[in-house]
Amino acid sequence: MKASLRKPRIARLTLCAVAAATLAACGGGGGSNSPSASSSAPAAVAPTSLSGTVAVGRAISRANVTVTDTTGKSVLATADANGNYQVPLAGLTAPFAIVATDPAGATQPLMSVVASVPTSSSGPVIANVTTLTTAVSALMTQSGNPFDLADSKTLSTLVTPASVAGAVKTLNAAVSGILSANNVDWKSFDPIGTPFTTNQTGPDAVIDAVQVIPATGSSGGLQLISNANPNSSANLVLNSSASVTAPLPVPPATGNLLGTTYAALTQCLAGSSASCSQAVDPNYKENGFTSFPLAHPSLAASGVTLGVPKILEFFTAAAQQALIALPYTTSGGAAGFEYTVAQQTANGWDIIGNQQQYNVNIQSFIQRRQTLDNDTWPSNVSRYESGIQIMIPLGAAGTPNPANLASASVTGPGITGTIYYVLPAQAGTSLLSIARAPQTSVPTGGLTSDTQAYGHRWSWQTLPGVTGTFVPSTQNLGEKYESQPIDVSSVPQFATYTVTFYDASGAQIGQTSVVNPTPNIAASNGASIPWQTISADTANSLLNPSGSKAGALSSVNLSWSNLVNGLNVAPLVTDAIFSTQGSAPTDNMMGYGQGTGYAASGIYSTSVTAGVDQNGVQGCTTACSFAALSSGNDRNVELDSHYGPISLGAYWGYSD
Repeated sequence: MKASLRKPRIARLTLCAVAAATLAACGGGGGSNSPSASSSAPAAVAPTSLSGTVAVGRAISRANVTVTDTTGKSVLATADANGNYQVPLAGLTAPFAIVATDPAGATQPLMSVVASVPTSSSGPVIANVTTLTTAVSALMTQSGNPFDLADSKTLSTLVTPASVAGAVKTLNAAVSGILSANNVDWKSFDPIGTPFTTNQTGPDAVIDAVQVIPATGSSGGLQLISNANPNSSANLVLNSSASVTAPLPVPPATGNLLGTTYAALTQCLAGSSASCSQAVDPNYKENGFTSFPLAHPSLAASGVTLGVPKILEFFTAAAQQALIALPYTTSGGAAGFEYTVAQQTANGWDIIGNQQQYNVNIQSFIQRRQTLDNDTWPSNVSRYESGIQIMIPLGAAGTPNPANLASASVTGPGITGTIYYVLPAQAGTSLLSIARAPQTSVPTGGLTSDTQAYGHRWSWQTLPGVTGTFVPSTQNLGEKYESQPIDVSSVPQFATYTVTFYDASGAQIGQTSVVNPTPNIAASNGASIPWQTISADTANSLLNPSGSKAGALSSVNLSWSNLVNGLNVAPLVTDAIFSTQGSAPTDNMMGYGQGTGYAASGIYSTSVTAGVDQNGVQGCTTACSFAALSSGNDRNVELDSHYGPISLGAYWGYSD
C-alpha cells in the first residue's frame, strides 16, 4: 500500500509513444522513402529476464526474492524500494516458483509461479508476487499450502499453462465484483503477468480489498476474504478443489480512503500538532489512552517510518467506520503493526480509536512446542497449538488500568466458561498471568501466579512423526486449554471479547470490550508455516542436564536458523525468551532478548539476561539468575515472531 511506481517498463513504453508521435509530426509517416511499420519494428527475441512487483497493496521494499526452476536451480534477487525486482533467465528452465520475503518481517512470505517462457517477447517475463498470486499458487495445490510449489519436483508436476489458467479463472471469479468495482475486466485479468502500480487504484486497489489468511478448518491451508465482510459465506478456501459459489462481497468504498489521514498522521508523528488535529479525532480513545503517541509508543518512537494503513474490516455497510492496521518500520529495520479504528466524518476520515476503557490487547497465536526429553507424558507431547493471547498490563498510577487491579476475567467466542488472570509472582513480566490452578469464580485475597501464561489454547495437533497423544492437564503451567480442540472456523474473524477488572476483594472495578484485530488460526496451519530451528549448541548446552551450560546462569546466548529447505524464509524473531521453572520461588525466572534485523545468512543469535521483561526493564531488585537444569526443574526456549499479523512461538523445552 505504500505508494510507489514501477517506472522502468512504463517509462520505456511512454518514450516509444513519444518517439512515434514525433516521427509522424516531422513527416516520417508517409511517402515512398518512409520505412513501413513492419520493416522498422525490431525483431522479437526471447525474453532474457523475469521481473515484477512484490506487494500486499503497499510495496514490499527491499523484498528478498528467490526464483527456483524445475531443475532445482535458484537465483536470488533483492527488490528495490518500490518492490520491483528483476532476475536473469539465463540457465533457468521453466516452470518457475517465485518466493518473496519481507526483510522487515511484517508480512508472511508471498508466492508466484510462471508456467512457461515465450519463445519471443518484446520485454521481460512479468511475474508479480502479491496477495493475489499467492492465492493463485495455493489454488494449484491439494494442501492449500502455496509453498509446496517451491519444491522442484512438485513444481514440474503441478505448474503448467493449463493449471495456472484454471487457478487464475477461479480467483477472478471469486473477486469478480471487486475487480469490476475497480475498473478491471475480471474475465481477462492476469494477476501474475499484468504490470501495475502500487497506487491504490486498479489491481492494487483489489489487493488492498482482500486478505489471504489461514483457513481455520481441520485441513489447514489458506483462505481469501474481503474487508467488506471477513465472515462472508463466500470466503474462498484456497486449494485445488476450490469452487466459487458466490463472489466475495465488494467493499462499500474503494480507492485511497485513508490517504489524507495517512499524510496527516505521518506529519503528526514527526511533531506537527496541527496535523495531529487533522488525523486524530477530538474524541479519540485507544486502550484507555486519549493520546495517540501514548497509545502507540511503537509508532511514536524516534526513527519509525509509518506505512500506508490497511483496512481490515468495514464495520458498517455505509463505510462509516473501519478497523485498520498501521504498518511501521523502526530505524533498525524491524517491523510490526499497530491497530486502531478510523471513521468517516464530514471532512473526510480520521482516527477515532477503539474506544476501549482499559489497556487490554488480544492477538491470535500459534506455537510449535517441541519436547527435547521425551513425548511420553500426555501433557507434554510435541505439538502445534493455537488460540489467542490476552495481554493485560498491571495497573499503575498514570496508566489506564487501575492501580488496585488484582485480577481479570475474559469471556467470548472460542472460550468455554471464563478465564481468570491474576497478578504475576515472577520478576521479568509486566502482565497479568493466567492462574495456575483453575478458578471457578473471581479470585480474592491477592492471588498470584508464577506461570507467565497469557494464552488461551483452543486447538492442538501432534507434530508429524510423534506417536504420543497430547492431553491437556488441569495444572498445565496455568495455560488455559479447552477440554477438547474446537472447530476454529466457528469463531468469527475479528471477534469481540469482554474483559472485567476486579480488586483484591473480588469487587468489580471496570469492564471493557476488546476486538481481536488479527485473523484466527487453527493448529492444523502449523504444518504449512516456515519455522525457525534452534542451533545444536543451544539445544545441547542449555536444554540438556549434561550440557556445558546446565548450571545456574545470569544470562544466556541463544542462536537459531531461519533457513527452511535451504531458503531463508522463516519470520524474523522479535523476542527470544529463556525461562526456568521449579518448586522453589527462585527457580521461576524469565528473560527477554531482542531479535535482530534481516541477515542474508539466515543465522541469528542474541543474549538474554535473567529478569529482563518485554520492555527491556530489569525486574530483579537483587541479583538473579536462571535456575540450573536439575531434578524437578524445567528449561524453555521460545522464539517469538509474526506470520503476518499472527503471533508465532517456536518453543523447545526440557523437563528434568
